[in-house]
Amino acid sequence: MASFKTDLYQRLLLFAVFLPISGVLCFSELFFIREPRDVTALRRDALVLDCQAHGEAPIRIRWLKDAVALSESERVYLLTNGSLLISEVESRKDRSDEGFYQCLAQNKYGSILSQKARLTIAMLPVCQSTADLSMYSGYG
Repeated sequence: MASFKTDLYQRLLLFAVFLPISGVLCFSELFFIREPRDVTALRRDALVLDCQAHGEAPIRIRWLKDAVALSESERVYLLTNGSLLISEVESRKDRSDEGFYQCLAQNKYGSILSQKARLTIAMLPVCQSTADLSMYSGYG
């Protein structure tokens, strides 16, 4: 019986030493704490799209716009917590921030892709003359 216990303890010890070396016990899930949500903004507004992931560090966060990798610019910044800051929303024919955004989180075990968040740019009506104003206000 003593031989059986000694053999069992040796196997458990070998098992306990081998697993951490192989990396099996070090596995950590990667999941989102915060994901981006649909937002509507006015042109020239600043906005933040949230993204925070949890898992074994280091975790790398990247952003996609309409399924294409988004690069940082003078208006678009990746914050230290993984969120995306657009300092001045643009809505021009040749360059618009409107679209679908996703956050991609990666660590050494794999990657996860957030839900899609739609950025919609709202337009305010522009009055071009005082005649337009008087028509809306009932004067004139």
